[in-house]
Amino acid sequence: MVFSRRDGVWAPQPAPMRRSRACAAAAAAAAVASVVGCLRPSAFSLPVRAAAGAGAAGAGPRQHLLGAAAAAAAAAPGSASKLSARGSGGGVGAAGLALASVAVAAASAGRRRAAAMRARGGDEEESGWTGALKWSALSGEVPLVMDSIAVAKVLPHRYPFLLVDKVIELEPGKRAVGVKCITANEPQFTGHFPDKPIMPGVLQVEALAQLFGLVCLQPPMTDGTGNPDFFFTGIDGVKFRKPVVPGDVLVMEATLEKFREKAGIAKASGRGYVDGKLAVEVKEMTFVILKEDK
Repeated sequence: MVFSRRDGVWAPQPAPMRRSRACAAAAAAAAVASVVGCLRPSAFSLPVRAAAGAGAAGAGPRQHLLGAAAAAAAAAPGSASKLSARGSGGGVGAAGLALASVAVAAASAGRRRAAAMRARGGDEEESGWTGALKWSALSGEVPLVMDSIAVAKVLPHRYPFLLVDKVIELEPGKRAVGVKCITANEPQFTGHFPDKPIMPGVLQVEALAQLFGLVCLQPPMTDGTGNPDFFFTGIDGVKFRKPVVPGDVLVMEATLEKFREKAGIAKASGRGYVDGKLAVEVKEMTFVILKEDK
């Protein structure tokens, strides 16, 4: 049983008072941890509110905060004599008031710091904001083998029918990976369709054919001088898996399957992906390469 001195008389301390002081001590420990360990303000304010709710009826949060500070000060080495029986009559002493002031100041500074970070957009983790730099970095490791200028030097196509923007992987005489960025200002979307623009399937297949043209019109299949004419003569096994719309990036792959050099006939397969999902696939494309007699 715990005794306390009140009005000059020592008497047993009631259980509710012991519980209230225990809560105050717990809140004080949280306050000290907040100041010393530089925790967030919520780590301090939640225990204090809990202690205030668990205290005796009629006592406000300020009284419980001061009581918590007094308990913490009393728990510190050498401070027990300062907060003796005379401090239990309602005053918490200079040490308790000082600790309470420091805790309140730390919580207020933390709130101001968080508000300033949100105002300048620095609190990205809590708001879920990623930012342009991180999104742009996702494509930072994508190689560039041929840009649009290099592509135009090999293919005879021009706007609005040049459908390969760049090549990011090329294995000469075998296969290539190219990119077509779909934009809303392309002329086909004026009528296909006015209220729901979708890249026509025939243009998706044409883009795959042009990509394979970059394989055929360069060494070792040809001399790379632009002398041969390259024609698309047949197609088989076409499947469209998902719509391709403005804003999409169509990543295509075309692979040589057969090549009869004397006849100038090449057969290839192709696939196109959007966001890692298959959008179009062609089982077989047939091309003829006509070389002019010099």
